[in-house]
Amino acid sequence: MKRIAALLAALLCLSGCSDSGNACSTDFFAMDTFMSIAVCGEGAEDSEAAQELAAELEQRVNALEPALSRTREDSDLYRLNHAEGAVCTVAEDTYAAIADAVEYAKLTGGAFDPTMAALSDLWGINTEDARVPSQNEIEQALSSVGYENIELLGDGRVRLLNGAQLDLGGIGKGFATDAVQAAWEQRDRSGTWSVLARLGGNVGAFGENPDRDGGNWVVGIADPDNSADYLATVAVKDLSVVTSGDYERYFEQDGKRYHHIFDPATGYPAESGLCSVTVIDESSTRADALTTALFVMGLEEGMAFCAENQVAAVFITADRQVYTTQRVGELCTFSFLGEEKGYTYAQ
Repeated sequence: MKRIAALLAALLCLSGCSDSGNACSTDFFAMDTFMSIAVCGEGAEDSEAAQELAAELEQRVNALEPALSRTREDSDLYRLNHAEGAVCTVAEDTYAAIADAVEYAKLTGGAFDPTMAALSDLWGINTEDARVPSQNEIEQALSSVGYENIELLGDGRVRLLNGAQLDLGGIGKGFATDAVQAAWEQRDRSGTWSVLARLGGNVGAFGENPDRDGGNWVVGIADPDNSADYLATVAVKDLSVVTSGDYERYFEQDGKRYHHIFDPATGYPAESGLCSVTVIDESSTRADALTTALFVMGLEEGMAFCAENQVAAVFITADRQVYTTQRVGELCTFSFLGEEKGYTYAQ
């Protein structure tokens, strides 16, 4: 329950149709987290069509569970991870998610890497077996890490080399958010309804917010020191907002915090001087992957990457500085609210 609370607090939707009578919503548990999808518009609360759309969007997310889970024995990823290098044919969704993961791994020079399953299992963060592994164990796990070990052979066929193990948790909720957007666009061609999807730490705001002038949705960025509060907001439309932070999943040993965002180069939780990174993007999958990669890169390298690749990102450093990239001002309205909490808006 603590983890669910942290995930919900990571991105707070402060202004949304689900807060009024102009919405019907569905709340459910999928991909190991709490999720909520609201269909918004005049009369949505009592509309059978809006209720059907909400149920359909929930079903679309639930259908991705066997496609993206690596722990379910009936899933594609489980079969692939246990194929011992043999070629596996996977479902269309699974293949598309793996292809996206490889694309963003290449884009970030491996700062985001989907072959971290062995390393994640070794550390056991968010399990009763969480521990600091030995250096020998880490080096052994790292020997199978590397997106270059993924072969995409077309027609749904995939092969993993050198003992690589896939974990798509780094983009799974982003992929699901994009699937919700695509299903909404296909189903609601008349543009009658808007959708606010809160899938764990991912918020997708699609269409006009009927309860706010200008039609924007206001999403809060959590205070890393108190994830139930926020220190900034972004006003967005037809965009996803995704945050990764070291306060979301971690354990402490000998007075040190070990979080879940690993540096593929070292096998340890990234020590980049950052507390959190938020990315605002048209693609929730891309935003999901980039929050991880930028956290690993750190502020200086991450800001340079964002400038080169036109990424809208908000960085919060361990010394309580907040930085935004130029693209943030082009995509949305950013409001800094952290001064009274001891933060400084540096850029």
